Amino acid sequence: MTSESHTHHFSSWAKERLDEMDATLTSIEGRLGALHADAKKHAEKAVSEIRAQRDVFQEAVRKQQHESEAAWAKAKTALDANWTSFETLVQKYMSEARQTTEQQQATFKARAEAQRKAWQETIDAMRGKVAAFAAGKKQDLDAALGHLKAEADTAKSKLETKQKAGEQSWAAFHTALNESRAAFDKASQKVIEVFKKAA
Repeated sequence: MTSESHTHHFSSWAKERLDEMDATLTSIEGRLGALHADAKKHAEKAVSEIRAQRDVFQEAVRKQQHESEAAWAKAKTALDANWTSFETLVQKYMSEARQTTEQQQATFKARAEAQRKAWQETIDAMRGKVAAFAAGKKQDLDAALGHLKAEADTAKSKLETKQKAGEQSWAAFHTALNESRAAFDKASQKVIEVFKKAA
């Protein structure tokens, strides 16, 4: 696997998180108008903090765009910390704003959809790379890509089950999103390892 391909993995990883951040903000902001004056003012402040954390993440990713694999690997540690800060702010907002189950489900659904799209984009991009390999190496890559697709389908099913379960706490939704994200990262890494061996 070329350094360019590995760098693409990091940028895909970052894009998936940015898409999820954007989906979260869009969902939360869409409900601000329904709040009463005091609650709305408090919520707007929280949303501003969440947006600022997303902007920091986005700027860090922008700066890394054309960097090497080693630079991306180093930056990923800082980006992970930024992601954790974003998640903490969202968690705090969800508990302090006392979002209704319907509002929590809408935010969960938006984030789950962002994850689903990221999985599909990654699968499509990897499928294109697999097509370029010689037939002997292609078999291993097809198997790894099949594993990524199976993990995506499993994660989608789990997220849909959580969503349909009705009344779930934000903590349960958050856990489901984290599990899906971790499965995505693990499956993507497996594909990258196969690419490295095939190269």
